[in-house]
Amino acid sequence: MGGGSRRIGIFGGTFDPFHNGHLRMALEVMETLSLPELFLVPSARPPHKPSRPMAAAEDRLAMTSAAVAGIEGISVLDLELRREGPSYSLLTVREVSEGNPGADLLFLIGADAFAEIATWHRYRDLLAACDFLLLPRPGIAPEASFPPGIRIEPEGNRCYTLPGCSFRLPGGRRILCPALPVLDISSRSIREKVRRGRSLRGLVPPEVERYITDHGLYRGEERG
Repeated sequence: MGGGSRRIGIFGGTFDPFHNGHLRMALEVMETLSLPELFLVPSARPPHKPSRPMAAAEDRLAMTSAAVAGIEGISVLDLELRREGPSYSLLTVREVSEGNPGADLLFLIGADAFAEIATWHRYRDLLAACDFLLLPRPGIAPEASFPPGIRIEPEGNRCYTLPGCSFRLPGGRRILCPALPVLDISSRSIREKVRRGRSLRGLVPPEVERYITDHGLYRGEERG
């Protein structure tokens, strides 16, 4: 990334629901990379998710917004809810770029999602549009998440101020693979706890637990 440029993080996901693992990761990346801004982008109509029922996009947006209310530098964008059609990440990156001219964009993505990026809409354009930060999975080396068929060159131990390693994509963009602490929490396990009537304390911010209760979310059977 260019020296002196303003770096902005984009962290997209279904956030079904947004939980403490998401929150901790966002804060770790913001603080250790000194990002002035990080945008959380709930996906409205994710093209890659299985056909299981999801909470409405408006509910997922509201939970995410409640979870980070008052945290300086972190804000939630509803741009994928305002856009028609599938929620393509390339369009999101371009929209954020247009709204922040001159900024260097860093796309936060789970290692498991990055492994499937070659199936994404115009993925080569996306790989050329921004740098990427792979959110680690416990016990799995980042290289295990690199999709076959994309030439990714090791660059060395240069994740800014973070321990870890980085790589170069064919167009010159970077993949940062920092060593970050991971809270092993999944949205799926949270939905399951709600169905079983279990406490969510410690797994989601209190505001998210309150929203789930008040709106009766995740009580039905999960399929798919």
